[in-house]
Order: sequence, then C-alpha cells, then structure tokens
Amino acid sequence: MESIQDENEWVEDFLSYQCAQRGASPRTIATYREALNYSEEFFVREKAAPVRWSLLKTEDFRAWEAEQMRRGYMPAYVRKNMSALRSFYRFLLREQRVKSDPVRQVKTPKIPRRLPTFVREEEMDRLFESYPFGDGYIGRRDYTILLLLYHTGMRSAEMLAMNGGDVSLTESTVRVTGKGNRQRVIPFGPELAEALYIYIKEWKAFLGCADTEAFGLPLFVSQRKRRMTYTELRQLVRDALGAVTTQKKRSPHVLRHSFATAMLANGAQLEAIQQLLGHASVATTAIYTHTTVAELREQYHKAHPRNESED
Repeated sequence: MESIQDENEWVEDFLSYQCAQRGASPRTIATYREALNYSEEFFVREKAAPVRWSLLKTEDFRAWEAEQMRRGYMPAYVRKNMSALRSFYRFLLREQRVKSDPVRQVKTPKIPRRLPTFVREEEMDRLFESYPFGDGYIGRRDYTILLLLYHTGMRSAEMLAMNGGDVSLTESTVRVTGKGNRQRVIPFGPELAEALYIYIKEWKAFLGCADTEAFGLPLFVSQRKRRMTYTELRQLVRDALGAVTTQKKRSPHVLRHSFATAMLANGAQLEAIQQLLGHASVATTAIYTHTTVAELREQYHKAHPRNESED
C-alpha cells in the first residue's frame, strides 16, 4: 500500500496525464481539478483525516453525491463531478495504484432532456442579408466568423484556435482540432469560400504580414491584433443574433445547433452530420432529430385523408 504522501500526488499525476497524453483542454483540466478538490474537501470533513483514495468505498461516494443533491446542485453539475472521479479512478486502475473502482457502481441523477436551441433558417438568412456588420477589418471579420460557424458547425474553441494555415481555399476545406486533440477536415461551399477569400486578404493587410508569415498566425484577431477571445466572440454572436431572433439563448453554440438542425432538415444523413460536428458517437448527434418531428407532424396534418376536422 502506498503512503499518504504518495496518494497526495495522485491528483496531479492524473491531471498531467490528461493534459500530456489525452490532449485535454485547459477548461477540462480545470473542471477535473475543481471536482477532485471538492470531493477531497468533503471526505476530509467526513473522516477528519487526510484522504486516502485507495481506501474510499462506494458508499463514501454515494454520500458525497447525496451531499451535493442536498445542497441543491443541478443534476448536470453532479454528473460532471462524478464523471471526473470516474476518469480519475480509471487512471488509477491502469496505473495499478488501486485494485477496484469505488465510483463505478454509483448511479448518477438523471438530467431532464432538453431540446437544443437553434436559429431558424429564415432568421439566419435575414442576418446575413440585413445585419449592419460595418466597414473595415472588424466588420469583415464578424461577418466571416458568423458565416463560418453556421456553414461548418465547428465549436467556438475550434474556431478561435484556427491559424491561417488551417484554411485551404483551393480545397474549400478547413482543418480544426477538436476534443481529445482529434483533428478533422470540414468542407464548405461557394458562399463561405468567397467570404474567406476576401477576409484573408483584409486580414493579411490588417496584420501587415506576408503570405509566408500568415500560415502560423491566428486567423481571427481583435482590434489589438491579438487572438480573439471567447468573451469577444460571445458578445459578437449575442448582438448579431439579437437582431433576428427574440430567443434568450444566443451563444456561439446556438450556431452549431443551427447548422446541425438545418443540415438534418434538408436531408443530410445523421452519420455525415456526426462526422462534420466531430461527435464521438452518433447518439449525441441524434438530439437534432427533434426538427424532423415537427416537419412530420406538419406533413401528417396536411396529407392524411382522415385528419380533416369536421365542420
């Protein structure tokens, strides 16, 4: 059995592994750290002693889960914490630091299924046709960003991490790095190709760089010529979508939902959308089938011979 001092280092070993070997993002690492620190604090209070990860039992984690629910935390937050602990113990098992996984048999609370929020096609058409993006580099950047997100469905983090060399105008593709450091190539059509062609010329002029230098530079930059932040992107999307929709949720992720919904509604196969979005499982992509339900209902009411109301 390892010493208390050794077990104190297990969390940092796990986080280093996730970062170096699994390619976890800083945000994921922060989530893992928060969950593990929170659980450790609970066990220290409960046992009045330093945490021994190798000695904790399933009932200990059930008590921790119950404590979170008692405090009124949302099921999604509790599940996220338990998921972090499951990953932690899978790592400890692989490293042969524990003999069993005490978290495996803990049932997590169910999350009420919510349909993804999306912007309708006619609203997106109105955005690109009528929204005052403004002149100059920033206006062209904002237009291109919104078009890129809607045309490709990429995650905001994937877009913000793009460099000049990730766009191929000759192939009409963009290369992005998704979750788990997995890369994928996304094709695009003529509208986005034209927008990117114009934008890239203005971007190079704005940065004052040569073609050879542009390859490794951030593709989307702020007025200060630094890589654009998520806060800046979120504000841009919120303002733009606010001009065409009254819905409260107007985050960059809504454009990803809008892309998937539009693709499915216009006949794309679920498996193709899965690959474009970079989902590991088609089950994740299946949440977008909600759009077809509404269409089927409309077609049913229009076409079924026994569906006419009596006068």
